[in-house]
Formats: sequence, C-alpha cells, structure tokens
Amino acid sequence: MNRSLLLLDAFAAQPGDPVTRALAGVLESACAGRLPRFAQWLGLPPDAFRHMLDHCFPGAAQAGWAPDVPPQAPDSLPCEFADLVEMLEDGCTPGAAGTLVPLVHWAAHALACGCFGHTHLWQDMGLSGRDDVSALLRQVFWPVFAANTTDMKWKKFFYHRVCERLDIHPCPEPSCEGCDHYAACHGAESAIESVIESAIESVIVRQPRS
Repeated sequence: MNRSLLLLDAFAAQPGDPVTRALAGVLESACAGRLPRFAQWLGLPPDAFRHMLDHCFPGAAQAGWAPDVPPQAPDSLPCEFADLVEMLEDGCTPGAAGTLVPLVHWAAHALACGCFGHTHLWQDMGLSGRDDVSALLRQVFWPVFAANTTDMKWKKFFYHRVCERLDIHPCPEPSCEGCDHYAACHGAESAIESVIESAIESVIVRQPRS
C-alpha cells in the first residue's frame, strides 16, 4: 500500500538531508506515475530496498508504506540503468567509500531512476529545483559534479559521461521529449560549441591558399 510523500518524510531519519530528499522525492514521483514502475523500488532488489527504507525512513514499513507494484528483476530494467548507477558510484566523493557506502548506492539509484522521467531531472525526482540535484551531487558525487565544467544539464551530462566511459558515439539523448524547455536545457553547452565552431571557421578562412 502506497503512502504520500508527506507521510514518508514524517519517518525520515535525517529530514532535509539531500540523500533523504532525493529518495523520498523519487519514490513519490514513481508512485504518482511520473517515473517508470521499477522506480517504486529504486531499481533495487526487495531486501536491499527494505534495508534502505528501514535505514532512511525507520517505521515507514511497519506503518504500511510499500510500493504499489511487484519488484522487477535486474535483467528487466532498462539497459543503461546499471551503467548510470555504476558511473555515479565510481564518481563518489572521496571518503564516502566507508560507512556511507549504502547511502552512495541508494543515492545513485535515485538519480538513475530520475533519468527515466520526461521533464527536468529535478522535477522527475520530486525536488524543488536544479539546486537540489547539485547539492546532492556536491555532497555524495563530488567528482561527477566537478566534471560538469560547461554547466550541461544534469540528465544529459550523465548520459554523455556514460557514453564516454563505454566509448559510444554518437551518444543517445535522455528521455526529455515531454519537457517544454528542451531547447533551453541545451543552451549552455550549445553556446560553447557554437563559439568553438566559429573560431575553427575563422581559422580556416584565414589559412593561405596553396
């Protein structure tokens, strides 16, 4: 039986913590149908999911909070899901590989689930804005956060990072077709690419003819 985000937040062990907010937001979005059904389990096996619930939202399971759908087998998840999780976990903040390993794992799953929505990543994750995603990345996945030097939108940046790791070219775009701001979300990096292209064209024009 599903419960609302407010009830799940009421059980939060660390209210306001970026990881806790991301987990609660993704579960709410998934249960509301804004994310695929597998996101109701964060793409985790049942035992791992219940461990997360008991750790981050103690008492929620006993109160009746549970996904509305049965869990999906790992081999039935989208093919890029595991690649997204692995990319994020490999870019965890130095020092987070100790006692924070479960939180890193759960946060990576929450971010990966959010990539399968059709609007802004922060909206698909049930958060208040892009700054919430950035705060989560700064805290848990600092190398990933720092690598985004062109201010590429996070969902697109995650896919590009996975493609670089797997040497996939051209890189497929994330699922953004339902967003009214698709053009704006590709603005910063497109502007940089335009400047580079203009500079290259200028150099070519100035080349002496043989």
